[in-house]
Amino acid sequence: ATRTTAHPSNLVPLEKSPSEILPGYNYPEVDARPHTLSYMVPAPPRWCYKYKVGRMYVCRATKVKSELGEPQIKILCMLGACWPMTFITMGIIAIISLSALWNFLPRLNFLWHLAAMLILGTNLVALGLTGTVDPGIVRRDPEDMEREPDIRTRRWSNMAKAYIRKGEAFCEESQVIVRGMDHFCPWTGTVIAEGNMTYFQMFLGSLCTLLGFIALVAFTSSMAIAAGRKQNPI
Repeated sequence: ATRTTAHPSNLVPLEKSPSEILPGYNYPEVDARPHTLSYMVPAPPRWCYKYKVGRMYVCRATKVKSELGEPQIKILCMLGACWPMTFITMGIIAIISLSALWNFLPRLNFLWHLAAMLILGTNLVALGLTGTVDPGIVRRDPEDMEREPDIRTRRWSNMAKAYIRKGEAFCEESQVIVRGMDHFCPWTGTVIAEGNMTYFQMFLGSLCTLLGFIALVAFTSSMAIAAGRKQNPI
């Protein structure tokens, strides 16, 4: 694989679609099947994305020059096949957490407030990054059979019209080949693979921490109320 460097001198504004610059991102246009989660999901507003890669929507990207001077696409921000769920999940977490904390935090000191905002903020940021970074899309090359004769290392995908190598998988929801695919997560709205696995693990870890923290806040607040009633009996 060609190593790339993304220092400022190598970044070029991306004005055309990736299929014009690098055909490997030109995945076939395939409608979602009725049994898929993304079947009824509409495309986001046209003004918020530049082009599609499979059933994913690229909002921002740059053309990166490799050390050999070859153009390569670096996706900076994109939306998944079930993109509304990214924002719906963020709203659900924020509303439920803030409602619970609103009832219990006023009885506790400032450090509890600070910890609550830090944990909740970390969780929402991790969720946002999980749903908007490149999950590890592989550039497709239907003609790579001629360059790699060992057919035992890959299999042909009729949907992607490309070969899938070891460690790669085709995501039917996203309609792209990704490296290190784990699963498609409807709550984050995107496929979980090599590119966003770290953020997804941060999201799960911070979500468990947030739930535990809310339970601790509720318990501590209840103890403070009980102690106050003992000191000031009616």
